[in-house]
Amino acid sequence: MKCHNNSKRSIRYWFQQMADPLFLVLLILHIGAIVAWMGGAALFVSVIIPSLSKMSPASRAEFIQSALPRYLRFITGSSILAIIAGLILYGYIAPVGPGAVYIQAGAVLGLVVLLIALGILVPSGRKLVSLVKQTPGSQPGTTAQDPTMTQMVGLQRRMGLAGRLGIALLGLALILMIIGAS
Repeated sequence: MKCHNNSKRSIRYWFQQMADPLFLVLLILHIGAIVAWMGGAALFVSVIIPSLSKMSPASRAEFIQSALPRYLRFITGSSILAIIAGLILYGYIAPVGPGAVYIQAGAVLGLVVLLIALGILVPSGRKLVSLVKQTPGSQPGTTAQDPTMTQMVGLQRRMGLAGRLGIALLGLALILMIIGAS
């Protein structure tokens, strides 16, 4: 019976919170930004990075110059919004009890992924765009042994690694947050 009462109390608490407009706005912003962040990261790792290696040098250069800056702005904006909305939400509801530890652990992982995104992924992407603008990929004489091309390949690898690590940690953060909220 005790478990049943706790279950009813937990459900009642969430319904009371859902009636609070500020809580609802924060929750929608937080979850929406996380979906955008994780979706963008999954698309990057599963589609964009593998496709870059299959493109001709001219197509790759054009794609990097046109799409990558927009992608980097999207990831930066969605990740920052997710963290800010999450921190405000955390402060607003001040979770207590055993679930709070899971929520805190998920928040720490989210911050770690934000640091990976803003410290590795975005700067590497910007450097890649800069190198591509300086080195036209379709010029004859540009080979795989060219130091600039080697650097570009290294930046793509670094971005792929940061993206895969970010997705793994965001997935773990999501699991922790779900456990903590239930």
